Amino acid sequence: MQLNDRQVPEVEAPPQHPLSPAILWPEGSDKKPDWKALRAHCLKEGRLSISDCLLLINRVTSILSAEPNLLTLQDPITVVGDIHGQYFDLIRLLEIGGDPDNDGVQYLFLGDYVDRGSFSIEVLLVLYALKLCHPRKIWLLRGNHECRQMTSFFNFRDECEYKYNLSVYEASMQSFDCLPLTAVLNDKFLALHGGISPQLID
Repeated sequence: MQLNDRQVPEVEAPPQHPLSPAILWPEGSDKKPDWKALRAHCLKEGRLSISDCLLLINRVTSILSAEPNLLTLQDPITVVGDIHGQYFDLIRLLEIGGDPDNDGVQYLFLGDYVDRGSFSIEVLLVLYALKLCHPRKIWLLRGNHECRQMTSFFNFRDECEYKYNLSVYEASMQSFDCLPLTAVLNDKFLALHGGISPQLID
């Protein structure tokens, strides 16, 4: 056996190069990304260039900063709880809830996209690519892990530094600061992460 032999040859090796910008941005970097190409690339544990990571995150930050803290939404809508870096669970959830490219398919994610799991940045990048493609169909709320304290205590900061660098982490933190906090569905149901604090009296 040679040192460069694959121990399990039927398992495909991760891509050696970042996803090409021409594939990620088929119509140009100021247009919609190909989120399905990104999804497939991340399924193989592939990465983006740092510049494409930052471009994707910063463009979504601009969208999020224009949204109110309280979203008013109507069904049909699929509501998704904590993902916590479980990229393969996210892919399965998108299969169950329906292709976001289809008419009438809408998602509300309740936060906690990162930490604990090993694929937090992949979860975030695919969700952000979806948000860029469908800004009025993909809704992202802030969870308690979308902050500097939690991501430094858990593993998202380390993951960003290992897979990319701290500029990607800092851009992610700035985007988290812009996430809405809650949503009202059909003027009837309050959706948010973790419930309402008992300290909120009025």
